[in-house]
Amino acid sequence: MNETVIAIDRLRILDTIVSAEIRAGELVAVLGPNRSGKTTFAEILRGAIRDIEGAVRRAIDLRDIAYSAYSADGGLFHYADFYYQQRYNTFDAADVDTVRQYLRYDAADDYRRDLFAAVLPPSLLETKLIELSSGETRKALLLKNLFREAGVYILDNPFSGLDEASSALFLAVLRRITRRYRKTVILLLADPPAGVAFDRIIRLNGPEERKAEADVPPVEPPAFLVTPPVDFEVFFDIEKEVLAIGKRILVRDLSWRIRRGEKWLLTGANGSGKSTLLSLLNADNPVAYRCDFRLFDRKRGTGESIWDIKARIGFISSDMQLYFKGSSSVQDIILSGLSDTMVLNRRITDTETARYQTLVGTLELTDLQNAPFGRLSSGEKKTVMIARALVKNPPVLILDEPFQDLDAGRFRFLHSFLAQCADENRTVIQTAHHDAERLPGVNRTARIENETLTFPAG
Repeated sequence: MNETVIAIDRLRILDTIVSAEIRAGELVAVLGPNRSGKTTFAEILRGAIRDIEGAVRRAIDLRDIAYSAYSADGGLFHYADFYYQQRYNTFDAADVDTVRQYLRYDAADDYRRDLFAAVLPPSLLETKLIELSSGETRKALLLKNLFREAGVYILDNPFSGLDEASSALFLAVLRRITRRYRKTVILLLADPPAGVAFDRIIRLNGPEERKAEADVPPVEPPAFLVTPPVDFEVFFDIEKEVLAIGKRILVRDLSWRIRRGEKWLLTGANGSGKSTLLSLLNADNPVAYRCDFRLFDRKRGTGESIWDIKARIGFISSDMQLYFKGSSSVQDIILSGLSDTMVLNRRITDTETARYQTLVGTLELTDLQNAPFGRLSSGEKKTVMIARALVKNPPVLILDEPFQDLDAGRFRFLHSFLAQCADENRTVIQTAHHDAERLPGVNRTARIENETLTFPAG
């Protein structure tokens, strides 16, 4: 029998009492909805929180426990030191490490070489971290943690942002680590991947547990979230251009037209170029000045500012929340959506204040308005970013993985809410790795595959 590495005796985590023995070589799932205490549980296991009710006994040194969190404050790469558009302004990110430098990759190390080859293509070794896609970034962060010399690895929501193929591949890698190297891997998850046999499951309850199990009624959006009259016919129009980031070509012969009121789902594997393509639509990418395309019926680079464009777009990205300071309040982050900057740079009107208050009430954020963003659960952070995108009632919504990191209850709530906001006059572009996340009414599909944008039926 494998030896016990962590023994837990009647440990209180919010509403749950946990007793368990975690053994060497086990793949362990810690399951619970948003705000159930999964991160707190991890902090206790690694000794960062010592004032506890119950007992935790470790047969290993605290330095032998490696913890990976993908968050605004605790991440292994500090995005808040950069600005969001910098990932596309490569000339402005000369001091950013490459993947090789960040991971301290050594091809002579069999463990690291084999692990890297199973997770990321070798061609990415010389790519700057800030140029990676969200899925590639997640993989690099996971590798950074797994490259550490440790006996226990704690991974917080590791499958978030990964497509199905990448998730299955990474699970196989984790199995290899536990079986071949006798490492213990603990996964903090809102919902477990289908068909995975864990060696041990620890369940945590939370304030949203009841909501996760119940049907969530349709959410009625505030009255001000009716799409305003618009003066454009075609939102985006590009023909036979090349999409690239740095020296990486993502899409060749790119052609796509998005008309007013259309609703599109953009799909593709991790690293295929979805987020980079959306950066053209959101005026975040300087390649716009080298490409021949139009936004809101106007050719880019003919005099309009990026702020003229952004004022008409509500944007949600799986990565954008990482660029906000963890000390910023929820209120400040939501209101920054009125100026399309990371920090609100003007006074707000009485009408804007009233709309803000109505929106945070609808999204159940009233009690969190003064809370530091970095202390929110992943589901709460996602809700804040949705509120930020909608607070100005834009005619165009770009939703890049809007439901990532949500438990079942919060997903149903926000899916219903966004479905109501996507009225017939609002233009919507959404990305998703799972078809269940597609919003009702999103009836057109574009897919990036093999450096080509295609338009499958449905």
